[in-house]
Formats: sequence, structure tokens, C-alpha cells
Amino acid sequence: MNDDDLNELIDAFTAECEEFLQSMETNLLAMEAAGLKERQAAVKEMFRAAHSIKGAGSMLGFQNVSAAAHTLEDCFVILRDRTDLAALEPTTVSVLLQGVDALKKITIESVQHSDVTTPDQTENLEAIAQIFAQFQAKYGTSEQQPVPAVSQSPAPETLKLIFEHQVPALFNRLETELSQASEADLATSVTALNQVYYQLSGLAGMLQLPDFGKVAAALKDLIDSQDLTVQRLQSDGWTIAQNLQTARQQILEGRAIDIPQISPTPTLPLSPSPTPTLPLSPTPTLPLSPSPTPPEISPSPTPPEIPPSSTLPVPNPQRPTIRVDLERLTELVNLVGELVINRTNLELQESELRGEVKRIRRNIVDLNQFGGQLREEYDRLSFAEWRGGNGNSGLGKLAAAETEFPMIANGKSSPVHAHFDILEMDRYTEFHSTAAEVIETAQAISQSATKLDTLAMKFERSTDQLRRITEQLRSRVMQLRVVSFSRAVDHLPRALREMCITYDKDVNLLLVGRDTKIDESLLDALRDPLIHLVRNAFDHGIEMPEVRKASGKSASGQIEIEARHQGGQTIITVADDGKGIDPEMIRRKIVTKGLATEEQAQEFSIAELYDFLFWPGFSTTEGVSDLSGRGVGLDVVRTNLRTVRGSVKIDSRLGKGTSFIIKLPLLLSITDALMVKTDHNKIAVPLDAVEEILHIKASEVHIAGNQPMLWWREEFIRLVRMQDLLEYSVLPPDAPSPDPLTQEEIPVLVLASTEGMLAVAVERLIGQQEIVVKPLPPPLSKPRGVLGTTILGDGRVVNILDVDDLVGQPVVNSLIAAVSGKVQEIPPSASQSPQILVVDDSYTIRQLLSLTLTRARYRVVQAKDGVDALEKLQNGLDCSLAIVDIEMPRMDGFELLRSIRSIERFAKIPVAMLTSRSGAKHRQMAMELGANQYFTKPYSEAQLLQAIPKLIHHSII
Repeated sequence: MNDDDLNELIDAFTAECEEFLQSMETNLLAMEAAGLKERQAAVKEMFRAAHSIKGAGSMLGFQNVSAAAHTLEDCFVILRDRTDLAALEPTTVSVLLQGVDALKKITIESVQHSDVTTPDQTENLEAIAQIFAQFQAKYGTSEQQPVPAVSQSPAPETLKLIFEHQVPALFNRLETELSQASEADLATSVTALNQVYYQLSGLAGMLQLPDFGKVAAALKDLIDSQDLTVQRLQSDGWTIAQNLQTARQQILEGRAIDIPQISPTPTLPLSPSPTPTLPLSPTPTLPLSPSPTPPEISPSPTPPEIPPSSTLPVPNPQRPTIRVDLERLTELVNLVGELVINRTNLELQESELRGEVKRIRRNIVDLNQFGGQLREEYDRLSFAEWRGGNGNSGLGKLAAAETEFPMIANGKSSPVHAHFDILEMDRYTEFHSTAAEVIETAQAISQSATKLDTLAMKFERSTDQLRRITEQLRSRVMQLRVVSFSRAVDHLPRALREMCITYDKDVNLLLVGRDTKIDESLLDALRDPLIHLVRNAFDHGIEMPEVRKASGKSASGQIEIEARHQGGQTIITVADDGKGIDPEMIRRKIVTKGLATEEQAQEFSIAELYDFLFWPGFSTTEGVSDLSGRGVGLDVVRTNLRTVRGSVKIDSRLGKGTSFIIKLPLLLSITDALMVKTDHNKIAVPLDAVEEILHIKASEVHIAGNQPMLWWREEFIRLVRMQDLLEYSVLPPDAPSPDPLTQEEIPVLVLASTEGMLAVAVERLIGQQEIVVKPLPPPLSKPRGVLGTTILGDGRVVNILDVDDLVGQPVVNSLIAAVSGKVQEIPPSASQSPQILVVDDSYTIRQLLSLTLTRARYRVVQAKDGVDALEKLQNGLDCSLAIVDIEMPRMDGFELLRSIRSIERFAKIPVAMLTSRSGAKHRQMAMELGANQYFTKPYSEAQLLQAIPKLIHHSII
């Protein structure tokens, strides 16, 4: 076995152990609230999990893992046979949870250190042994003694132990698969036998038994045969099973292994009874008895040689595994998104082609009518000439026509025609030929149009097929990067249980949407925020039982964590039914900490007050405890989420509870959207957020104060214009777009989100379309109300609405004033957020930095160099912080910093240097001149925003 195969087996072992350990922890936690039958089933499940870890660890040479699992398995035996599960004590569960934790640590360290016994492993092994000793002392001695806590390196005794107790289980599975093989399930049997081979091969490689591996290799040759049948599988398979049994017996006796030669059996029908004579062992823990009458196969005159390792057949492709670099997988996902965009372009072209074909057909109909009119006109003129000839009148109109269109002779000489009357022989002019050519051309064009129509139909079918293939490809690719949300929350019940025991609270945890798929790369970024939010809900939200009873609530609180997908993003809600957040308490804390005056604090909105909870060092708790008071929990939540382009917001009801809503972008999201037009722009609205589409009359709009309302499903909901919710639309060069609320028939979208319901009036509905959601790349921060962008088939970029942001956002402009044509100006807020001076000669850097600071609710003033910045300060600019580049024309950052520190009224302004110079010399110079902080480009938005409050607070002090 090569290193790749060994690493693959170890990876599989690690993943399997994680599942088994998580299963044991989940069952232990569930036992406390379960009935007797459920507890008995849980103990059996945990016993099987420990037994599986023991066997797998032993086969791969992780003897410490095997020993620890064996000891823990004996603890479950005592729990199963010697305890009253109906009266299960919480301390028993806690002790077993500690044992599971110790086994988890041993497993991780054994894999990392190749089962070399470390002091930590010895400590964990002793801890599990002490747990087993406690169980023995409390519930009695178990019949089965545990193996020693620390195992030695593999020795002949260990080898004999493995082949005496572990290998028979593999042989039992081999025999079972051979006996149950059938034509219908041949592929399933081959897959199972392939797994048996890899286990035997891995065992031979770990124990350095190449001869045993060669005997097992015959099984691989058999299942990889191109002409494999059930008869041959069973016939040759039983011979291989007997050879493996013989090799096992030789190892147990300490003799060398004799490698047998196996000749392929011709695929002839066997006897009616294919039952093997090799008996099955009744239990997997007992050694197999030798077969008295094994099936014999006559030797071949020229037995085939076993090919060398370099020419062995390719492994069975039933479940192949490969290692793929994460960047390549991300590139593949992005290419799938580009494929969907180009497919949309093809669909647009296909629609245009069908439209052109229809237009051509309409023109052909008109052309045929014109040709028919020409023929009718000729016939009418011919009839007029005949009437004129009989009446001895002139040629009439036909003569005039023949003057313009000369006669075409029907024969070789025109005198022949003189013997025939006009009714006896037709006469043709160029006028008639022109009409005939027009008709023939119209027919040819009609045939071409028919072919175009056929091609358009084929194009449409091909596009539909491409759509299905693209959807399947997207689904398969996404499965490579997504895991269940349960992997991010399965550890929380255990943590919550320990907090309940420690702080004497009764809190239940409800997990909703555990099977929701999330990007695996988000797991690490989610774990710490979820832990902090659960701790925050437990400490700040859920009241003590006596307080809950006094307020009319149940003594037991509840924390609910829900995960779902909406509009191209993952939304995770952590909600509790506790006391909620008191906004007035936050105002008092803001004033107490000196972050704002009392007058300014009164001007803050609820959303602005909640935002202070995420500031570093800000806490509403008076004292410091193990759970809270240090002001780092929610700061960690926002910081971690920003690293993955996520966001968090708070919704709280005093006395009812608090919800933290986390939004995470999907790696690749393809969703259906409703395309609308508003203010000359196309906007994509996620279709899963559209509750209903209405067309209402202006008379159906009700007014409540200054707010238009809509009566919908027995309740009034707010009605707003789309353009009033978006604050960053570009003014169009042409005339302003019509106001939706002034139209006779108003298109209205009823949007639903976690914030509630909202009716939005738009200018026009365009239609439904499948889009690829593309989040804005860093360093751009997410604008409020915009989820991301998408590219249409014609190449245009369209914004995608974030419905949750829109529903919870207050309307900036007055709708009534807009309808009446009166513009109502909104006075600036009196809160006066801190003002920051950004000094950089790069326009792009200034704009990006200004955008970041503006989104963080700072006021920003820009300066293009040191001279410009110094002039603004001398002209009375009041700023709380200056962010300065070093290399600038006219006056560089060092000169500006020296000037600021030399002027008394500017000396206390904090200055942070933001430059591409990362050397120690530049940093030292900046610090000597009085810089408060030093950042290098490219800068981390999260680190910058985290440092700014500290710098501003330092200047206030």
C-alpha cells in the first residue's frame, strides 16, 4: 500500500470517528429527556459506536485509540447491564461526556503523531480508566476486563490478537457478500467486496505483511474483471476466501504464508445449489472454523502470473475519491456561474431568432398578397383588351400596358399568333413575368422561413437540454463544497447543558434547518459567533426561573437557531424568549462611557443604539463574570462574519425576546428573480421573497398620517415606492421616470421577510428570469438594501435587492410630498457622528475608504495631499481622526504628521498612517513623529473598523 492509499484510509478513519463521537455525544444529551426505551436504544447505539472506533483503530495501528474506545465500550456495557436507566443521574451523563471528550482528544493526537504515546495521550487514557473505575466502584465489576490503557508497539502477540479477534469480522462480511450476490445486485456486491479488499490491504500494509496482501490482491483482480458474472464471483470468491482463511491460520501458528496460484474459472453454469460449504461464523468476534469440504478448482496448465503493482488494474470506479485544491474547486464553481450567464444569453438570442422568423413570415404573407394583386391586375387588363377588340375600340388600357411592358412572343415567329384570337392563345408581357417572379421569390423566401423556423425549434430544444445539463452540473458541483448546517451547531447542546448546570437555569435549545446546506468554508467562521450568541442569549436574554414565573412565562427558557436559504443567501436566526434589550439602558451606557452626550444619545434611533452593542469593549452588564461583562462577545461575532462577507443585525422586543439575524452569501447561488423597472433602472427582486404581485387602482391607496397604506389580507401594510428605498441610484440623463403612485394602475410587489411585510410600488413589471447571484467583491462593502449583482443575457449588470434590509429600513423621502410634487428636505441628524479626514493622492483609495467609513456611520472629508489636508484643518475642519498616506505630491504624510503635531490646536488629533510601505524603517519614522497607528495596504477592512473606535476614544480621553 502506497502513502496515498494510507492517507486516504486515515482520512476516512478520522471522518468516521468524528461521526461516531458526535453520535455518542448527541445520544448522551438526548438521554436526559428521553424515556426508558429511548435510553436503552441510545446505550446500544453508543456501544456500537465505541466498538466500531475500537475495531477501526486497531486495524489501522492506532492502538491507543483502540484501547481508549475499548475502555469506554466497557463503560457502556456497565451502563446497559448494571444500571437502572429509568433513574439515570445527570452526573453519570456528565462523566460519560468527559470520557467522550478524552477519546476525541486521543483520536486527534494519534492521527497527528502516528500513535506515538504523548504525555497528553497518557493523561487522557488515565482519565478514561478512572471513569471506568468509578463505574465499577459504583455499579459493580464488569465481566470483561479492559485492555491495558497504553499499548505497546505492534508485536507478534499483538499481531496474533488482531488476527484472532478482528480479522474474522472481515471474513464474515466477505462470505456474506459472496453468498448473497445476485445478478440484480451484482454492482452492489462488487462495491462491498471492494471495501473489504481495501480493509484487508490496509491491514496488510500497516502490519507489514506483504504476502497476506498478495493473497488479498486476488480478490481485487476478481472484482475488476471485465467479464465478471455471479457464477464466477461466487466460485472464485469462495476459493479466495479459503486462501485468506488458510493465510490467517498460518499467521496464528507463526508459519510463513504460502501464496496460492488461482486460475480463472470458465463462466459455465454451476450446480443448482450454489450454497458454499464454508460455514459462516455465528458471531463476528469468534475465529472462523476451517472449511471441511472447500470447493475445489482444477489447476490450469499455465496459471496466470500476478501482475506487478505498476500494472495492477485500475481501482473499481464505484466510489472513487481524489483530492482537489480548494482554489481549483472555487474556479470550477465560478465557471458554472459563467456557464449559466452564457446560457441565458443563448436563450435571449433564441427568443430574438424566433421573433425575427415570425416577422419574416408576416412579411411573406404581405408579399404573397402583393403578387396576387399583380396577377389579378394583369387578368383585368387582359379582359379589358378583349372587350375593346370586340367593340372595335382601341387597345384600351392593355395597349398602354404593352407600350410600357412589350409583348413576349409565344413561338418562334409572331405572325403565327395572328391566326389566334386572344381567348384562343394567352399572350404574356413583361408585366406578367414580373408578377410571376415576385410570386416565386415569395415562395422561395417562405421555404427559407420554414427552414429557419425548424432551426429555431431545434435551437430551442438544444437550449432546453443545455438548461437541464447546466442545472445538473451546478447541483453536482455545489455538493462538493456544501455540508449540513448541523456540523456548525451539533456542539451547542453540550455547551448549553453545561451552562445550565453551572448557572442553575433551565434552557432548551431548538435547532431548525439542521439539513440546510452551507459552504464548508463558512464552518470555521460560524462556530465562534454561534457560541457567543448562544452564551449572550443564555446570560443576557433568558431570565432566572423565578423571574420568568413572576412575569407569566414558563420556568424553562428556549433558544432557537434556524437556518434557511432566501434570495441567494443563507439566513441564520438565533432567537430567545427572554427579557429583550432595553434601549434606555444602552443610552445610559453610551453617556456613561463618554461615547456621546446625553442630548446626542437621545437622538439615536433604535438601530443605532443596537449597533453600539457590537463595539469593542461595550457591554450592558454592570459586573464581569465568566459569561459576560468584558464586551468582546458581539464584537467577535461581527468581526468573524465580516471575514466571510456576512452581516448581523438585531431585532428585539422588550419582555418578549431578542433575535440575531445573520446573513451569509452563498458560494454560487442561482435563483429565480422578478425583473422590475424603477427610476429608469432594472432591478432584480428574489422571487422567494415576493409574497404576491398586485395591480391596484389609485383609489385603493389609503393614507395614515403621511404614510400610504394598502389593505391586504385583512390588514394594513406600508406602501412605498421602490426608488425611495434605494439611496444610491444614478441620476439618468433623460427626463425623470413616472411616479408609480400617480399611475392609473399601480404595479405592487408584496415582499415578505423576517422583518415583516411591505408593499412596494414599481414603474413596470418585466418578467421572471433565472439569475446568478454575484456578491460584491472586497474591498467593496455591502450596500444597504443590495444583496449583490447579476449579469443579464445582453451583458448588462443589474442590482439584486436584499429584501430583509428593505423591509426593515425606514423610508428616507416622504411619499406624500413626492406625490404632490413638493420636495420635503430632511434636516441632518443632531447626533453628529465622528468625522474622519482621509488623505491620499489616489482617488480610488479615497473613494473605497470613504465608502467603508460611510457605511460604518462615520462622516468623511477627503484631501488629495498634505497641503490640501492642512488647508482644510486651518479653515476650521473639526475631525476626530486623520487617516494619512505617506507618499503624496507637494506634502507627504511624514511632513503632514510633523505639521499636525507642531500646531497646538491640531496636536491632539489621532493620526493613523495607511501606506504600502511595510518596512520597519517607515514604521519607526511614523511612530517617532507621533502616529497613533500604522496600517499597510492592502488593508483589512475589519481590522481598520475595529481600530477606529479605539483611536477616537483615545482622543476623547
